[in-house]
Amino acid sequence: MRVKSLKIFAGVLMCGLLLGASSTAYADAFSLTSFSITNLQFTASTGTAQFTLTGATARAVATNVQTQDIISNNFPIAQASAVVNGATASATANGATHSVSGESTVSIGGCSCTAGSAALATLTGTLFLSGAEGDIDVNLSFLRTLLRQVQTDQFGVLAESGTFFDLFVNGVAVFSVQVEAINPIGPNGFALVELTEQISRTIRLQGGTENTISIRLASTSLAVNEVPEPATVVLLVSGLGFMTGVLKKRRES
Repeated sequence: MRVKSLKIFAGVLMCGLLLGASSTAYADAFSLTSFSITNLQFTASTGTAQFTLTGATARAVATNVQTQDIISNNFPIAQASAVVNGATASATANGATHSVSGESTVSIGGCSCTAGSAALATLTGTLFLSGAEGDIDVNLSFLRTLLRQVQTDQFGVLAESGTFFDLFVNGVAVFSVQVEAINPIGPNGFALVELTEQISRTIRLQGGTENTISIRLASTSLAVNEVPEPATVVLLVSGLGFMTGVLKKRRES
């Protein structure tokens, strides 16, 4: 009986050693965030709303031990991209098409490590209301497109995706969309969000005045991995092997 139990224990111990030796091949975490605002328009209920863009900024940040931070202020189209091992980001602020977009991606595997990326796009300009006096209702509209995916394997600790969009008129936020981060934490987490929608909102402004406009968008991605040490795996599997042998001996008795 004892010889048989020892054989079972030895077999499971060998399995644990093999698993421990290969455990560094695992621990994967992935995050993708793609967010864009396009065809931004202002339409006055009375008179004419003239929207003129004057500035564009794009910033991309990627970090994983090393960090790359790229900023562009080119007008009318600002573009920036950053790339490090396991993380990328790209941002575009396009004054010609009245659009902003950002994409961030993190994909890490086989390491105890953390990586993150962020894309930020900003447009600034003026909105002049002519041909009418007093308070005027102005409709702002745009198309929002969003793709977010996060995933972890059995050793992935965290994968996170976040977005926000703000529109300021004369320094006051009149439209704000912040999507809460999605965080599958622990083994085998997965989440996916996809949407395309037309959004509109009415604000009230004074006729015959010039208003300052600021539009900003951001997308962020983060991933955290932790590879279990081989000794920990061996200890766990060996303990299971010992318990297996004891239970088998009891059944046979």
